[in-house]
Amino acid sequence: MKPYHLIATSLLLSAVPLSAADSIELKQQWIVGKKYFQTMEMTQTSSMAIGEKTMDQKMNMTSEISSAVTAHEDGLRKRLIMRYEHMAMTMDMAGQTMGFDSAKPTDDAMGIGKGIQPIIGKDIKMLISPQDEIQEIENYDEFIAALASGPGAAIAGKMFTKESLTEMVKQSALKSMPGHPVKPGDSWTFNTSMKLPQVGAMEVKGAYTFKAMAPHKGIPCAEIAMTATLNLAADTSPEDAKNQAPEAAMLKSMGMSIKNGTMTGTLYFDPALGMARDFEMKQAMEISMKNPADPTATMTIPMKQDIQMKLTKIEDLK
Repeated sequence: MKPYHLIATSLLLSAVPLSAADSIELKQQWIVGKKYFQTMEMTQTSSMAIGEKTMDQKMNMTSEISSAVTAHEDGLRKRLIMRYEHMAMTMDMAGQTMGFDSAKPTDDAMGIGKGIQPIIGKDIKMLISPQDEIQEIENYDEFIAALASGPGAAIAGKMFTKESLTEMVKQSALKSMPGHPVKPGDSWTFNTSMKLPQVGAMEVKGAYTFKAMAPHKGIPCAEIAMTATLNLAADTSPEDAKNQAPEAAMLKSMGMSIKNGTMTGTLYFDPALGMARDFEMKQAMEISMKNPADPTATMTIPMKQDIQMKLTKIEDLK
């Protein structure tokens, strides 16, 4: 073999491990004996035209959540004990500002926190598969029953459904793992559905794209872009119609639907930790419904949401 052939062969062989090194494996991991602390900040804005007037509305909500991980008795699964430590909300509507802070419940003159305050400090136990996937809420009925004596129990039961609670936990992770090592530029799809009791099923279809490995606040993270569409499918089955809440019937009679629903965001996933450290997401949609002032006409309400979730700290369980 000629010298330049040896050089070429050497270069080709050396390129193989370099290409493999560019690939990483993304796996969700809940570590037994650890307690994770996260914050979620959401800003929601909407605008509604009533006659010749336009009513703008803005809501800011902050949630602080802890998640403790323990071993399950079967030796295979894990138990995730989630707790809302603190929630605060302010709302500006029609020139009036109102708010709620779970740390100062007596300041809630408008009663906004009636459906939220009973949640604070209550444990929600979730079972996690050996593959670190959320399986089910273990104590949902017990959790809701604990709220029965609160003034906002009915509200809380509708806000915190099994689906919404599970989805909230999943927001700190990828909705779908690629299932194989990925390299920059690789994409994979996801399709999830969350049932909203007063409305219907919210379907989210989208894709993730692995952009690059890069330091995020000093920690090596996979930067992952997300794009998705939102679609609302109203409940139409006889069982749904039989069990639907009065609010659901009212909303359906108003012909409510979602148009042009989109989600875009960036997620910074720490492969060594097995969890997202930061997630920034923007949602936009148009809510279409019958005009209360003119049942023959339709009105459109543009709505936007900015959501950011951060992993603030991790502690060892005592």
